[in-house]
This record gives sequence, structure tokens and C-alpha cells, in this order.
Amino acid sequence: MLSSVPSLRMVIQRTENSMLKLYIISMFAVILVGTASATDKGSLVFNDTIHDFGEIAMQSGRNTCRFDFVNTSDSTICILGALASCNCTTVDYPHEAIEPGQTGTVRVTYDTVGRPAGPFDRTVLLILSGDRPPARLRICGTAITSSPSKEQFF
Repeated sequence: MLSSVPSLRMVIQRTENSMLKLYIISMFAVILVGTASATDKGSLVFNDTIHDFGEIAMQSGRNTCRFDFVNTSDSTICILGALASCNCTTVDYPHEAIEPGQTGTVRVTYDTVGRPAGPFDRTVLLILSGDRPPARLRICGTAITSSPSKEQFF
């Protein structure tokens, strides 16, 4: 008779699993609603959101590209911060308020020093003021070791 009654541990585990599922579904709904409302307000619109460096030499060190944008909203936007997917990537962005219709530039730098040769793909998230979703920028390319020139052999 006792074997057919679920143990307290099993009941608690089922309850925790149900609550976790409910939490995940709730967070997903909040993200969708937040994204929809932020889209209606306008945001920073970038000319390009991906920059391909192509092949860059490992010895080149720091390689920088720029992402130009315009504020398409009816209100001032501030870039509150930037998150890069790797320590090899740094971001320089405007720290002052960006007025409606104003343009600006974000510079992203990839440093090959201490990184392995081969393809790279990095993401930068710009945290924006208000209920706006982060702006996502991406850099990619291939870091190569340079081959020796003929002069090095003669």
C-alpha cells in the first residue's frame, strides 16, 4: 500500500519542475512583450550590423571597424553599456545622449594578440535606455599567420 503513494521527495521534485517550467514560460512571454513594445518606439538603426574583416595577419594586433547609426525614435536614447562575447573584443561608443535623428558611431576592435589563428566570430550587445532591446553587432574574419617573404630567405 505504501509503495503506491508517491514519496514526499517525488512530489516536491514534480512541483519544482512545474514551477521552473512556469518561470521559463513567463520569462519568455515578458521578453516577447518587451521586444514588441520596444520595437514600436524606434531605436538606433545601424547601416550594417556585421563586419567581416576577411583575412587579417596575427601580427597586425588591434583591428578596428565602425558601425554608423541613426536614432529613429521620437525620444533621446542613451547607450548604457556594451558587452562583448570575448576579452579580445573592445567597444568604443558614445557616452552622451543621442537625440532623435542624430547619428553616431560605435567602434569595435578585435585584438589578434594571444589569440589562435583561424576563424573568429564575436558579438557585441549594446544596452540601450528605456524598454529597448539590446542592439546586436557582429564581427568576424580569419586570423592567419603570415607566410615568410622571399627576402627572409635571401
